[in-house]
Amino acid sequence: MSTGVLQRRRTVALIGIFALVFTALTGRMVYLQIAAGDFFADKAFRYRMRPVPIQADRGQILDRNGYPLLTNRVCESVYAEPILIQNKAAAAQALAPILNMEPEELEKRMSRHTFFEWLKRKVDPEVAAQVKALNITGIGLAPEKCRYYPEDELAVHVLGIANLDHQGIEGLELTYNEYLKGQNGQIQCEYTARGLPMEDGECHVIYGTPGHDLVTTLDVNLQRIIERDVERAVLETRAQRAAIIVMDVKTGEILALAQWPRYDPELGGNSDPQLRRIFTVADALNPGSIFKPITAAAALDSGVIDRNTVFNDTGCMTVEGWTICNWDRKGLGSVRIDEIMAKSSNVGFGTLGMWLGADRFYEYHSRFGLDRPTGIDLPGEATGQYRPKKDATAIDLAVQAYGQTLTATPIQMLTAIAAIANDGKLMWPHLGKAIYDHEGNLVKEIQPREVRQVVAPEVARYVQELMVGVVENGTGKNARVAGYQVGGKTGTANKVIGGRIAQGKYIASFVGFAPYPDPQVAVLISIDEPQGAYYGGQIAAPIFGEVMGSVLAYLDAPKSSAPPERKREPWEPEPPKDPEPALVPPLINLPVPEAEKAAREAGFAITFIGDGSYVVSQFPLPGATAYKGGEIVANLTPPPPGSRQVTVPALSGLSLHEAARTLAERGLLMQAEGRGAVYRQDPPAGTRVPTGTPVKVFLKLPERNGR
Repeated sequence: MSTGVLQRRRTVALIGIFALVFTALTGRMVYLQIAAGDFFADKAFRYRMRPVPIQADRGQILDRNGYPLLTNRVCESVYAEPILIQNKAAAAQALAPILNMEPEELEKRMSRHTFFEWLKRKVDPEVAAQVKALNITGIGLAPEKCRYYPEDELAVHVLGIANLDHQGIEGLELTYNEYLKGQNGQIQCEYTARGLPMEDGECHVIYGTPGHDLVTTLDVNLQRIIERDVERAVLETRAQRAAIIVMDVKTGEILALAQWPRYDPELGGNSDPQLRRIFTVADALNPGSIFKPITAAAALDSGVIDRNTVFNDTGCMTVEGWTICNWDRKGLGSVRIDEIMAKSSNVGFGTLGMWLGADRFYEYHSRFGLDRPTGIDLPGEATGQYRPKKDATAIDLAVQAYGQTLTATPIQMLTAIAAIANDGKLMWPHLGKAIYDHEGNLVKEIQPREVRQVVAPEVARYVQELMVGVVENGTGKNARVAGYQVGGKTGTANKVIGGRIAQGKYIASFVGFAPYPDPQVAVLISIDEPQGAYYGGQIAAPIFGEVMGSVLAYLDAPKSSAPPERKREPWEPEPPKDPEPALVPPLINLPVPEAEKAAREAGFAITFIGDGSYVVSQFPLPGATAYKGGEIVANLTPPPPGSRQVTVPALSGLSLHEAARTLAERGLLMQAEGRGAVYRQDPPAGTRVPTGTPVKVFLKLPERNGR
């Protein structure tokens, strides 16, 4: 083959190859421009779009009548667009003192290879204004939604908190997070390759979906009442903490729940985790004698005793080498169940525990739901501890029968006692009532749920009667409410820390229901580590009486009718008369004989605590309203000096009694000189001093006109 022919063939082949490549490229260009043009245009468009998130409105939490307990407000968050910031070090230095952050951390965030970085979320308006005034290119403010508590710390333990990303982390915020959280949206705008907003670029808004609203069983007015009383309980008894729960016995709805101390929800996750702890559901405590109605119900329902069974109460008894005694070591003699309940006899109930035996005791312990969580719709619920049935001996049954050596959470105990008040029906305790979407459409209704019938209705009604006897004739007299028959039980328990009894540390409690004979509500009061007086009948019962009186008045509960008259047996005491209200006399700084005389003349019994010669504090406080025949606890031992720092209050113009009360509320002592009204004090108002510090007050009578 000649060279020319070969060369022509090569030329034709190259032309063919070039033609094929050109055709392929042209076809590909046609495909990209026409067939796939929309796809790649959309891809390029999306590459130019940068999203800025928009938080959805988190659902509100409302009280049972629609009052907002937790809602939203607009706040601003500081963000950076790193590609736009020219001098990152200078920007970080300028922002650091405003945002209260380290410059190095800010510069690190600004140097990330991202289009968008949060610098600080949900800042105060003052901080936002300072950031805006800097006018730094690439630093901006984005509106976000913050949680807003219209009543500040009201019901804060129940409501809980959400984190910066609007995810619930405590309380109802956590339990109902899936309903409350909503779906976030975003704003998308076009930017150039250099990261600058395009002058004629497009912006799109992708709208989020608001979260659902939660209607709770809480009543804001009842919540306000018990928040006030739980704080007062801590101040007056100088306790570590306290709690009050109000429950509708027929539905299990929690009408109010308050703990002290509270915490500031605005701090969110930066607040003290221990303060956020809902100890009414998360801590199992020794119930003490408020457990006795459960033992009585078990013995009556199982047929171990009837209402005429006689106990021989000698004041103390020995079981397996251990000695059990009544609180006052006094025997009641031959008595029936009504008397051992009214007088809170440990010997009587210890005997009852052994008569029940392990099988029956643990069966009813389980029936009342004390061996498992209640299932309340709050996070972190615990359950009680107790001696396993296989290991239980006679002494275990005896002491557990009156509420020692076993534990239960406050919500477990209230739920169990509410079952007695509800004719033996155990209800599921709950706080959620209904869930609605943002347009007001019902999403879910949360119905009351009966768990089981724990004892026969007639047994439950008789135990109700026994508990009414506690308040009218027994250790719970301080819990009486004028115009109503109230059933209840006092409780005093040794506190257990680290598996051991903590000497000198107690939990005082009272649980009860009203109005008898058709109870509507049950209330539990728990006071942890009170100083001075510590018996439940002394300090928890009066607070219960005030709380229950306020609750019944608010609910407009019908007054109790007089119980039917029956012939009184010779051994029975005179029936009590309706209690007469009276003002508690001022006893602070009085010698013991004078204090005793003043209390007696005002119609009150008095108990002295401590070894001093003068009254340094009292409960109830001077000027409080209580019922004649009730008890005043007078503390003769000053509070431990330096146990905590308090602020000396302003006393100018107060009477002697008003000044004494004001100081006593803060754990301070008083030294008085003169008569009349306070005109000078030492230390002055506003001074920070340890508790137990004496404050000297100088009094004088007002001058008369014309003299």
